[in-house]
Amino acid sequence: MDINFIIGFLLLAVPAFFTPGPNNLMLMTSSAKFGLKRTIPHAIGIFLGFPFMVFAIGLGLGEIFTLYPIIKTILKYLAAAYFLWMAYNLLGIKIGEMVGAERPMRLYEAALFQWINPKAWAMGVSFVAAFVVAGEGFNWSIIWLTLGCLALSPFSTIFWMVFGQQLTALLKRTGTERYLGIILAALMIIAIILFLV
Repeated sequence: MDINFIIGFLLLAVPAFFTPGPNNLMLMTSSAKFGLKRTIPHAIGIFLGFPFMVFAIGLGLGEIFTLYPIIKTILKYLAAAYFLWMAYNLLGIKIGEMVGAERPMRLYEAALFQWINPKAWAMGVSFVAAFVVAGEGFNWSIIWLTLGCLALSPFSTIFWMVFGQQLTALLKRTGTERYLGIILAALMIIAIILFLV
């Protein structure tokens, strides 16, 4: 691995990891609803699940999209349907009503969610296309790419978890906590629109 690999990876990966997407918005929502501590398993599921997915794509799984492009469309609409369901469930939530039957996503659920997450697929396929080399360096390039994703992912998950906490604190401070559900649902709807266009 050389400095050009590191710089190129950071230039492509930092915007991809930190911009809104299913993982980030779900972490923000979970942190706002359940708090940082209860959202940790969800975060761990993401930052272990996504690098594993990148590794699998690097080994050839990404070719499935080339052979069967309909799969990408199906995944996109599955994620949109899931987000609509989440948005509907968020509409009535208030800061004082965050305990009860609902719970944060479990570690394994967050890891498995990567496989229907269209942004994760787009990131994984583009990372592999950009950084996995053919020939002698093939195995090492996959390993370095996977390790790079594993190193960067915790920073974005923590950022969005803290953002969710700060959103809750802001709403409490301004006396607008009753609008938490509406704000979170609106963010989910925006995410759905971004996926489908």
